[in-house]
Amino acid sequence: MRAIASIVHSLPRAVAVALLGALIAPACLVLAYGLNPAAEFPVDRLPSIATGFYASERDGERTFVWTSGRAAVTLAGLDRRAPWSCTVRFRGARPPSVPQPNVAIAVDGVFGTVRRATNEIQEVTVIAPERPGTPGLVLSIATSAPFVPGPADRRSLGVQVDRLGCRPAQSAVVLPPRRALRSAMLAGVAFGAALGLAGITAGSAVGGVALTAAAQSVPLSTGAAPYGAYPGTLALLAAWLGLLIVVALKSIQSGIRQPLRNTARFVVVFSGVAVYLKLLGLLHPSKAIVDAVFHAHRFESVLGGRFYFTQLSTSATPFPYAIGLYLFSVPWSVLTHDHVALLRVVVCASEAVAGALLYLMVVRTWGDRLVGAFAVGLFGLVPIAYVIVGYANLTNAFGASAALVAVAAITLTRLEPRHVVQFSAVVLLATLALISHISTFLLLLATLLALVLLYRVRGTEDVRAKAGGLLLATAAALVLSVALYWGHFGDVYEAQIARARDAVAATSTSVTGSPAAVPARSVPATPAGPVRGRTVIPLAGRVAEAASQTVANLGWPVLALAMVGAWRLWTTGGRDRLTLAVAAWAAVCVAFVAASVVAPAGARYQQDAWEFIARVEHMTCPAAVLLAAVGAAWCWRAGTPARLASAALVVAALVAATRLWMGWLS
Repeated sequence: MRAIASIVHSLPRAVAVALLGALIAPACLVLAYGLNPAAEFPVDRLPSIATGFYASERDGERTFVWTSGRAAVTLAGLDRRAPWSCTVRFRGARPPSVPQPNVAIAVDGVFGTVRRATNEIQEVTVIAPERPGTPGLVLSIATSAPFVPGPADRRSLGVQVDRLGCRPAQSAVVLPPRRALRSAMLAGVAFGAALGLAGITAGSAVGGVALTAAAQSVPLSTGAAPYGAYPGTLALLAAWLGLLIVVALKSIQSGIRQPLRNTARFVVVFSGVAVYLKLLGLLHPSKAIVDAVFHAHRFESVLGGRFYFTQLSTSATPFPYAIGLYLFSVPWSVLTHDHVALLRVVVCASEAVAGALLYLMVVRTWGDRLVGAFAVGLFGLVPIAYVIVGYANLTNAFGASAALVAVAAITLTRLEPRHVVQFSAVVLLATLALISHISTFLLLLATLLALVLLYRVRGTEDVRAKAGGLLLATAAALVLSVALYWGHFGDVYEAQIARARDAVAATSTSVTGSPAAVPARSVPATPAGPVRGRTVIPLAGRVAEAASQTVANLGWPVLALAMVGAWRLWTTGGRDRLTLAVAAWAAVCVAFVAASVVAPAGARYQQDAWEFIARVEHMTCPAAVLLAAVGAAWCWRAGTPARLASAALVVAALVAATRLWMGWLS
């Protein structure tokens, strides 16, 4: 009844903020679209509005797509009150024995130009005239004589296209398609109503709606987004997440039977909006799929009853590929057949839940709500999370979130076997994390063992008493994870031991000056760490590059605030469970990063080492985030100069995260 009364009381504000959102969101979209109305489509990820094109290919530095006999791009709702200039760059790419075709470029079925293709690249521009009463445009490419390359490739190929797009005439003012405007308005209404019902201050609700509307206008106005199904996806996401924000707030409030503090409301609202914006980036038609389809195929194998997989590392070393993400996602598969989108939603939602638990950990242990709110906000701005999720390393991202949830459960529960439900929950959460990624298995296990030691050596009397329960829970989770998954790969482990032995021998031979050379191989670029050469990098160089990578992974604003927080936490001499968790994460991070840097490795294994550092710092970043939150809160309370410095660093972290998020769209 209290929840219903609270909703009724908040209705006038919710209606007012929703109406404001209905005005602000379309206005932001008009502004964003007006700043960049060009519809340019990267050929390596053509959207669904493009038909008649094959998968993208590469020829050296050039990326292109083959057309079929007829290919087209349909820009539904395009504003035709001004002329548009459409450009296609192509080449015939025919062998000497095959004659070059004629290529006709048409707008709305009317051929604007016909060119004879050659094996040299040529660019053709056609003008789509004004047509004020009928929005929309269809740009088509017709090839007179498609050819089939041979028995091994039976495709009917037209021409190679490496540039495709349309832009309005210079100085023309054009509006986004009506469907995109309508979806922006509905999203503004959904979040306006949600924030109005959330119980936050009127100023916070208005500011939140305005910021969300401005942020969503960026992906909605980019590339093919305004012309296809994406606006409908945006409106649907906004409706669901707005509803979930309200349900979460009212459920928590009913559970604790008292009004939530403003910081708690901020945590729920921020987490919901963060999920919304991340999903807008991940589901955008310009977002590269990368490994997302790979994960969808693995997930479908799990749905079909196959559970044990292996994968090759960049050094061609096989390792078991864990399935925690796939198992966790199985119950949700009844909601959709789009498994790529489902896995992305699960990963973003799990990351948001894990981040929100930082607030609960801080409030329950340190009793400082401001630190808790800062921790949740900064957790959502750590750069390495955007890199890993952006490159679709979804199992790794889920594993890091599951590990944080497990540590949160350890910090918040009694950790006594006689409390069966709580103890079992800790064991099951830790087990899920241990079978979510091979790096999570190693790093979480090390973190839990470090926690046992710290509980015993540094903890208060009450914390020391829980060391035995934590050790038992860790052992139980380890046994379960090995029995359920890791124990099924004996032959893989034998192969890894043999490869490691060979690598040590090869490195020793290289150091002693043997003429045997390290074999050259192609190592794909990764988001973490520089591309390596063919020799072992000197120790000083490895240290410098590891430090540079750490700054890139965690962000210099977070590290700067973390230094202040480390000083504050050191002066207080805390021995509680959360302080010890921060110490355990930090110790594991330093130990594994140092080992990766110091241990000699041939060129074949350097890339794996740098990728591993990224995974280490991703999973242990809650230590830096919590320390940064302590530093930010202390600066906020220390007077105007320190408060301004704290705000500037948080804004810098927000700007860096925004750039990475926008990078998903390009």
